[in-house]
Amino acid sequence: MKNRIEEYRKPLGLSQHRLGKKVGVSRTSINKIETEKVIPNLKLAYNIANALGVSIYQVFDLDGTEKYSF
Repeated sequence: MKNRIEEYRKPLGLSQHRLGKKVGVSRTSINKIETEKVIPNLKLAYNIANALGVSIYQVFDLDGTEKYSF
């Protein structure tokens, strides 16, 4: 699943480590999600979007259309 985590994370000054701490996972987990090696479960995807201050639809391409909007 494609995502825009890094695009939202960096302007907030959040490292992968800090984002991971906010959502309760490791930096490695955030890296694997960002690089699309792992697909997060719905709860984690929601928590990531919430930590970034945006809608889950803005961060994750949930339907495979590569449209990120809500």
